[in-house]
Amino acid sequence: MGIKHFLFNSTLCLHRWMAKKVNADLHMTIPRGKTIVSHRMDYDAVSPPCLERYNGLPFLDMGCTYDYVRYRALELMKEQIENLPGSVAELGVFEGNFAQMINYLFPKKTLFLYDTFQGFDERDCSLEQEQQFSKEALSGDLKPLASDPIEAIRERCPYSENLVFRKGYFPETAAPDKNETFSFVSLDADLYKPTHAGLEFFYPRMQEGGVIFVHDYSSGMWKGVKEAIQDAEKIFGPFKKVPLPDCCGTLVIVK
Repeated sequence: MGIKHFLFNSTLCLHRWMAKKVNADLHMTIPRGKTIVSHRMDYDAVSPPCLERYNGLPFLDMGCTYDYVRYRALELMKEQIENLPGSVAELGVFEGNFAQMINYLFPKKTLFLYDTFQGFDERDCSLEQEQQFSKEALSGDLKPLASDPIEAIRERCPYSENLVFRKGYFPETAAPDKNETFSFVSLDADLYKPTHAGLEFFYPRMQEGGVIFVHDYSSGMWKGVKEAIQDAEKIFGPFKKVPLPDCCGTLVIVK
């Protein structure tokens, strides 16, 4: 690790520790003039404590503490993915935490971002309720907090010129991208229908050696995700699957 990386990581770790101590949200500028926020969260819930666990490791946002395994797994796969042709994408962007990491790690790749940017679509929720996949999870309100979530995501990504936003109902929004190929895709749509649609759209367009992260595969909260993968395997055959022990049970699929 170079000295610049070490200094940046050490500073960022201290920044987050200070946010907890003063019980306030703190802001810091990252490369290319973008800003990240250290929120006043309870780092004591993370074990081992933040300064011991994450000192000297690069991370850009809160997810790198509570979702350490998934972020570090993607970083370890960076070299394999960046040497493949094809764009990168995320389906289910929400507020852009993981999109920021993808954009940071792959500054030369176009990042397609698919989401309603308004919460779940009723067409997807009706099936969840009918099949009782995610009844409890759907009781909450998972809409982005920002009044303009697309602009908020654009502001936080260091290479925002590479972002392509596809707002609306998936897979309808993917129609312009049918000739694209992909080296990495994050599927974080939570629900059965968009997850299955994501696999149907992206898997045939993945480069050999390309990687798909399917969030919530074994979380127990979003049961439709695992069902979607099982049904997709009936179409494509068994996937090459590697489960991650991260906080939401991500599944890695390698093409």
